[in-house]
Amino acid sequence: MRAFISAWRDYPREKGELIGQRYEVLSRIGMGSYGLAYRCLDKRERRQVAVKQAKPSKQDAGKQMLKRERDILKQLDHPYIPACRDYFEENGSAWLVTDYIEGYTLEQLIFERGFIFGEKDTLRFVLSLMERVNHVHERGFVHLDLRIPNIILRGDDIYLIDFGLARRIGDDPPCNNGEAERDKDGLPKRMPASKQSDLHDIGHLMLYMLYSGYTPAPGGAERSWSEELELTAGVRHILLRLLDEESNPYTETQEFIRDAQQALSDLDSLADLNE
Repeated sequence: MRAFISAWRDYPREKGELIGQRYEVLSRIGMGSYGLAYRCLDKRERRQVAVKQAKPSKQDAGKQMLKRERDILKQLDHPYIPACRDYFEENGSAWLVTDYIEGYTLEQLIFERGFIFGEKDTLRFVLSLMERVNHVHERGFVHLDLRIPNIILRGDDIYLIDFGLARRIGDDPPCNNGEAERDKDGLPKRMPASKQSDLHDIGHLMLYMLYSGYTPAPGGAERSWSEELELTAGVRHILLRLLDEESNPYTETQEFIRDAQQALSDLDSLADLNE
């Protein structure tokens, strides 16, 4: 009965419903463990916005997470990170309003639109993304959810979205009602928030991009990425450090950026020699 009541309380809003007497639901964007997100029309400003609801069944835990996201977004102030536009509580729910970014997620580009990313494409894309990530780190925060659904390409512009798991660098994992907060994989967060976690996620993001051009041999046994992907020494070394597969993983954002810039320069030089 308790599960049924929670599910009823968290029932998504329908198209055309009005939230906060201002935001008209156009479509649902997604649903997570602690919240629901909608694409809405701001009837006052006459523009589209993203509206995230903390699930009522999560009670204070959901509200606290949404407030934390609000507070972090207000401190970022970056043209390629959605800004916080509003926050309010209504009928037991908390709501966060941000810019709506229309475009294709990196996930859609790879799996739906068939984009192929070579080494140079991947490095250029990631270096642009790292400008946004470095800005977050310089403001004292880590994103902690740098996955391909949270990167949006609109034209030539790359946007970083969804700061629902973001925390201040060095913060211990918060507890909600005595239960440790869980990460995007559903596992308890045990380590303080660090840049290294974001850099590790960048390694996995790069693998998704590099695998976009990989075709497995028919009937072949599954191998590790380092065996399956044909990579230059510079890119391979970067990935090994990002993914903590060497004894000296990246802990500082700028060190990774310098190595990625050098790897891209080496690839450009190699291309010039082969012309």
